Amino acid sequence: MLHSRSAHVILTRMRTLQPRTEIFNWENARNVLARIEGCGESSRAVIAKQLGLSRTTVSTIVGKFMDAGIVAGGEGGRRGRGRPGIPLALTSDRWYALGAEFRSGRWVFVITDLQGKIVESRTVRTEGSSPEAFLRGLMEGLSGMMDSAPDRLLAGVGIGAPGLVDCRSGVILRADDLGWSGIRLRERVERELGVKAWVLNRNRASGLAEARFGAGRGVHAMVYIGIGTGISAAIISEGVLMHGANYSAGEIGHIIMDPAGPLCGCGKHGCLHALASGTAMARMAEERLMDRPAGGELTGELVCREAAAGDPAAIACVGRAAQFLGIAVANIITTFNPDKIVLGGPVGQTGEPLLGMVQREAARWAMDHPLSVVSIETGLLGEYTGALGGACLVLDRKLDLVLGQ
Repeated sequence: MLHSRSAHVILTRMRTLQPRTEIFNWENARNVLARIEGCGESSRAVIAKQLGLSRTTVSTIVGKFMDAGIVAGGEGGRRGRGRPGIPLALTSDRWYALGAEFRSGRWVFVITDLQGKIVESRTVRTEGSSPEAFLRGLMEGLSGMMDSAPDRLLAGVGIGAPGLVDCRSGVILRADDLGWSGIRLRERVERELGVKAWVLNRNRASGLAEARFGAGRGVHAMVYIGIGTGISAAIISEGVLMHGANYSAGEIGHIIMDPAGPLCGCGKHGCLHALASGTAMARMAEERLMDRPAGGELTGELVCREAAAGDPAAIACVGRAAQFLGIAVANIITTFNPDKIVLGGPVGQTGEPLLGMVQREAARWAMDHPLSVVSIETGLLGEYTGALGGACLVLDRKLDLVLGQ
């Protein structure tokens, strides 16, 4: 094992709690926890009424949550007649979740409390671009974060990975922007670190985070579009991420925009990825002889920054990519009728002029009726979005991880 001490620390912490019982209704427990998370300021009596359960049942469940350090009771205020209702909330200082995301040649790690607040973060650039360098950077970064956890760390990690991911097996099936395939990510983490791992495409992880904590909070239907070296989307309805029949829902980077267009890494011509990703913008900039930064590389992010500064060549490159992005966004608006489209990723979150160009192009092509209700904007969570989305995968399983179903 690469870092058995990290796994030992987590397991030792886990053994300090033994809140097991002979009979425990997990469905009721999940429903109660969902009410505490989603409603805010809810008391035992209110939850019992909402779920049609007895107050005794709810009090028993909440008692177990409190013993385990998942839930705390705040200051109660008198609400009408009788005893005051004590509002319940997730604790913010007892249990923590670990998330990671790989993007633009670096790993980003976060530790969050149960409410999704980031309490620690770290960024580690990988040495090289091979799958082995990618995996080695992940293992070393996770080990370091495990050792620095402020208290009890939930025994798992959520990972936002590049490419098409089989979430059931945790395998990166293919990452066309990197030229990778068949990366057994979950297996490597679980074998070397001794904790559970859940793997999701990095843009879908980012969309999950934006839906819960950022631009999509409280939104009925949202589509997050991550634009970096590749392009993919997260389609979210009522807070639920759509995976599809075999986890490829949201692979809009491989929508064919021009059958006579440039070759994509997937082997087809004219994909959105080949025409509008950060990689495509950099290629167009090279063709227009844009200057490279001293000692650096020409990237989509740089092209967008230069366009914002008024560089004519950069503006032309961003405008060309925005034409295709705008058509894709228009098709999403017409097909899915979302309340909000959120642009993110290293390129998507650069804002203007890309955002305005995409907005105008989408308005040109989308059907009027769904266009009338949609807003198109950039994400709010910045560079930690995907790692926070990874942590969400762990937070979603906190009941099982703490109470040990």
